[in-house]
Amino acid sequence: MSITEPQKIDIVATKPGSAIVKLVIADHLAWENFDDHTRALQEKINTYLEFIESGQLHKLEDTNVPEHPEVHIILAAQHFPSPEGESFLAQVREFLASLSIHFEIELRPARS
Repeated sequence: MSITEPQKIDIVATKPGSAIVKLVIADHLAWENFDDHTRALQEKINTYLEFIESGQLHKLEDTNVPEHPEVHIILAAQHFPSPEGESFLAQVREFLASLSIHFEIELRPARS
C-alpha cells in the first residue's frame, strides 16, 4: 500500500501501554510534479481523517488502540520535499494540529 492508493490505510502502529497510535503514509513519490503529489497526499490524509472520525480506528482487531489515543500521522517519504513541498507540509501540520493530530515527516530514502 502507498500514497497512490488513496482509499487505504497503509500502516497502523501501536505499542502496548502507549496512548500513541501512528498512522503511516508510505510516500515513494518525488516532488517534481507538485500538483499531483499534493493532491495524492490530500486524498490520503482525508481517508485517514475519515478513518479516525468514523470510529474505524477503534474497531481494528489485534491492535492495542487505547480508548483515547494520541494520533500521529507519519509521512514516510523516500524523497526530500521541494521548497513548495515544505511549505505545503507545514500547512498540513498546522491543519492537523488544529484537530489535535500530530504530523511528522520521516525521510526514508530508497536503498540502492
